Parts: sequence; structure tokens; C-alpha cells
Amino acid sequence: MSQSYHRPRPAGMAGAILDKQASKFNDVEAGYLLEWIRDLTKEDFDCEASRDNFREQLKDGQRLCKLVNAIKAGSVKKIMKPISNFNCLENINQFSTAARSLGVKDEETFQSVDLFDGRDLFSVTVTLQSLARKVEKLGITPPKQVSKDQIVNQ
Repeated sequence: MSQSYHRPRPAGMAGAILDKQASKFNDVEAGYLLEWIRDLTKEDFDCEASRDNFREQLKDGQRLCKLVNAIKAGSVKKIMKPISNFNCLENINQFSTAARSLGVKDEETFQSVDLFDGRDLFSVTVTLQSLARKVEKLGITPPKQVSKDQIVNQ
């Protein structure tokens, strides 16, 4: 098979799919989502609008667990200390389970490795936006939304 053969690969594999997902990620949206999490959890942390900071702030899953607990107390019973990859992935899984229980659809819920390994941060933003829409019905203010002129491929 020649090097120039570019058949689309299944999701989860390195290559064209990941590049396409990365191009959908919007730094401004990520910053707004971090600010939303900060405001709901009452935790002070860096909300710089960048791909790297978005992953860095969320990858151990602790802030995500605190977010769902701020929305609905007791959603995550025990937030694991990020002393191992297992604990971080467990936190992320607990967040995903809680998000589903709050009404986020399976197809709008990211996989743990999407965040932890940084494979698909766009999917993480999709999950958080879906969660925000669900909890807005509970009277929780949603994150600021990106204006049309801020939607660009980066």
C-alpha cells in the first residue's frame, strides 16, 4: 500500500479523524466552559481560553466531579485523589455517569480517554454544553455562548 493512500480511519485511531475533531475545538468556547465550571464550583483556577489549559484543568476529573456535585449534591459520592491514572479515569467515568443521570444522552457523552489523553477535546465541550442545556431547566445559568464571528477553524 502506498504512502499517499488516505482512507478515513475509524474513530479512535490516530490520523485524519483526530485532525478533524481537533479542528472543531474552539478555544473561546473552552474558556467560557471553564468559567462556567469555576462559577458553579466556586473554585478559583486558570480559565485561559486554550486547548492545553482546558485539558490541564479538567483531565484528572476532579473539577468535573465537583461540577456535577454543585449541580446536584451527592452526584459523585467520592472524588478520587489524582495519585494515579486509574483514579483520574475513575473520576472522569463518575462525571459521565452523573451527566447521563442528569439527562445527557450517551451519544453526547465523551469517552474518558478523549479528555485524559487529549484525543478529542471537542467531544468534552459537546458533553459540557449538553449538560448545561439540561441543567438550565433547573434554573442554573448556562455558560456564555460563542458568537458566530468567533467560530473559526484554528
